[in-house]
Amino acid sequence: MFSRFFISSSASKRYRCLGSFTPNTPSIQALSISNDGSLVACGGTNGIYFWKIDECKELTSYSHDALGTVSCMTWIKTKHTTAETICYGTGLGYLVFLRPNPADQQFQQICARRLGSAFEVTCLAWDKGWLKSGARIAVGMRNSVVEVLELDTNAQLQSVFAGQLNATVPKSIAFVQHESVHIFGLYDGKVIKLKDTTGAVLSEHRCGAVIGCAAVSARRELVAIDNATDGFTLYPLGSGNPIRTYFTDPPSVPVPKQVAFGEDSKVVIGGSDCGMVYVFERRSGLIFEKIAHASAGLVQTIDVRDVGGCCIVASASPANGRRKTLVRVWAHQFDTKNDTKSTKVPKGSRHWSVCGGIMRILTTSFMVIVALVAGCWLQANVVSRMAEHVYRH
Repeated sequence: MFSRFFISSSASKRYRCLGSFTPNTPSIQALSISNDGSLVACGGTNGIYFWKIDECKELTSYSHDALGTVSCMTWIKTKHTTAETICYGTGLGYLVFLRPNPADQQFQQICARRLGSAFEVTCLAWDKGWLKSGARIAVGMRNSVVEVLELDTNAQLQSVFAGQLNATVPKSIAFVQHESVHIFGLYDGKVIKLKDTTGAVLSEHRCGAVIGCAAVSARRELVAIDNATDGFTLYPLGSGNPIRTYFTDPPSVPVPKQVAFGEDSKVVIGGSDCGMVYVFERRSGLIFEKIAHASAGLVQTIDVRDVGGCCIVASASPANGRRKTLVRVWAHQFDTKNDTKSTKVPKGSRHWSVCGGIMRILTTSFMVIVALVAGCWLQANVVSRMAEHVYRH
């Protein structure tokens, strides 16, 4: 169920809540906002749910218990199709592709393959700079296997290369500069750079002891890493020397939290175990904003997408004894010069920004009235006391 609601805010609050929905699943392992910003997909123990952001409604859901729990996902766009395709991995080692049917817009499976020895797919990446037809996908698995595949125009998967790392379990993976694949190790903190066509190791270094999650800004050659202790740490993409750390409130339990770049990589956005989504200014490390996803609890799963100067954030928290999880979508127009009319930026963000502005005006007006009334009362009280003093003397 998708519901819109008003979030009280002050002038410092930049992100407006577009709405919330509660998928009928106890946990959400993966969130992904479509490249055009119109859809959000969430996956977990009960399959995948699709929601149309600007209309605030559920489109469809897709469940196939035999394939396993959804562990990671990403949207991809190919040259030969107008609709975007969702690609997701599962705990049983399946790589699945769903695409909407042009007739009824219901998502249907176009390809599914069980990879290797059927270990969990831990991470996925889509090569946005792929110039040929079809799409290129990088996959990391629980048994330290890394594979790059191509999805051709006939929805068939072709393997480019596959190899096994030496004891490094991939937690995050990314294509960089159309020539390499970067793998970020969960338990050993290793960053391994592979040739994208052969899988040959080009370089490797270490970033801390544990990597809970990693987000890459290829244009700025930076990586933000969840250090699973006191926050998120920023590194140069090719070095293990930290630039700065973005500190969160002290976590009650060290658990991995997802992290992402937003607002043209000017901010670093990450989850928490206190109900908040943190928005940090990348250069200074200061907290721009704490987005109140919930009053408390783990916000482990997030996704961020920049569309037409608007930064869209999706956040999810587990059910904690309830049958349904909580997912919320937020937006902030960080680039006012960008013409959002030509893009599919959620209309709700502008709507709620107007509401927020109106409420701030009303709040300010109310405070001014209260101040005037208090001033008049104080003045009258002073005059009364002066008159009483004169009368007594």
